[in-house]
Amino acid sequence: MKKTLGIILVAAIAAGLYWREDIVSTTAPYVSQALAAVSPGAAPAAPADVKDPATTGNGHKQHANGDASAANGASQAAGSGSGQTGAKASGQGGGRRGSGGPTRVSTVAASAEDMPIERRTIGTIASPANLTVSTETSGLVTEILVKDGTDVKAGDVLVRLDSRIAEATVEKDQAALARDQATLEHAQETAARQQKLLSNEAVSQQSLEDANATVKTAEATVAVDQATLKSDLVTLDQKTIRAPFDGRLGALQVVIGSLVQPQTAIVRLTRIDPLYATFAISESDASLVRTAQAAGKPIKVSVTPLGSTDAFTGTVDFIDASVDPTSGTFTARATLHGVADRLVPGQSIAVMAAIGSTPVVSVPTVALQATQQGNVIYVVGPDNTVAVRPVTVALSAGDRSGLTAGIAAGERVVVEGQVRLAEGMKVIDASAETANGKPDAAKPDASQPGAAQSDAGQSASGKHRDKAGKPTSTAEAQ
Repeated sequence: MKKTLGIILVAAIAAGLYWREDIVSTTAPYVSQALAAVSPGAAPAAPADVKDPATTGNGHKQHANGDASAANGASQAAGSGSGQTGAKASGQGGGRRGSGGPTRVSTVAASAEDMPIERRTIGTIASPANLTVSTETSGLVTEILVKDGTDVKAGDVLVRLDSRIAEATVEKDQAALARDQATLEHAQETAARQQKLLSNEAVSQQSLEDANATVKTAEATVAVDQATLKSDLVTLDQKTIRAPFDGRLGALQVVIGSLVQPQTAIVRLTRIDPLYATFAISESDASLVRTAQAAGKPIKVSVTPLGSTDAFTGTVDFIDASVDPTSGTFTARATLHGVADRLVPGQSIAVMAAIGSTPVVSVPTVALQATQQGNVIYVVGPDNTVAVRPVTVALSAGDRSGLTAGIAAGERVVVEGQVRLAEGMKVIDASAETANGKPDAAKPDASQPGAAQSDAGQSASGKHRDKAGKPTSTAEAQ
């Protein structure tokens, strides 16, 4: 038994060595041809020492045929891969030719203009007249003719006090005045008669003088009565509390039956049209403000309530003559008309004041690019070459900035596409093309060289598409 197992083992080892040697010698020429196909231009290696498959038996022949098929498949795959590589290289080359050309940008021309010098600050809304209406006399509140928060006109009756005593006093003064007026008239008639009698020498001179004295006494009495009546009429009028000016009432602080004394607060009245916008300006801008005033140029302001987008405009009509040493600012005030229902006194506001103007070269703010060395701008020359210019920004107003150095009026600055630019690059000015009626961007078609090369690359790679639109190799299409 052991002897039989040993013979079998030896036979198996010999058979394995035989098969290994036969497989290597059989597949060598096919592997050489596959490698030759991968390297373009290399001639396929000639098969060397190929054994006749017929001498190796049927099993050996089938094994060699399978190896040959595998080698042929590898060769076709290598050829297809080579075509794809060529097409990809061709496509990349076409893309580089398209992207390597001049960069498209948009430009605008810088312009010389006088830009407003604007200052932004925080201010408050104030009322031109704001007071607490009070009484000048004592009395009981008998009538209230308004409600809390009512808009009133100057002279409108707000509250009435008990005026019975004042009315009676006025009536007494009127009666006394009428009595004394009658006495005066009688004295005047008596003096006239005495004057006639004296001319006829019927009475003495003393009688005429006494009659004239009586007239003067009566006249003085009438004058006293008239003054007393006026005083009592004022007291009577004080029993009626009126609005001293147009405005809006606050909350009434009395009710019917309240006993008020002189200086007792009745209600608060605030004028709401026009209103004042008060704000502070830095003392460093005092010269600009004074220059504008001396030239007769109005200082316009734009007022926006905090947390709102509504803007109101007005003109500065008052500037404080002194500077606050604590804050280093001086107070300015602008009058706003027609804002009664949109602004209220005491409200905080954002103020933008145009305190003057200065000549600058104006460009869109988007054209400025911030760097570690400061702001720069990209200028496109007549030959469409880019130049990077450092600039000095004097001020900004809205979406435009004023420059005092680095650029001249009329030069074209880039406002779109700056991130792809560098000094000396060539560009295509899309804004100029649009102005000339050219399309904004050219689309490649089959007649362009890049498209033809791309199609040639795809043809070389052996690419086709099936009915479903999926790419397939030439071998698969066949």
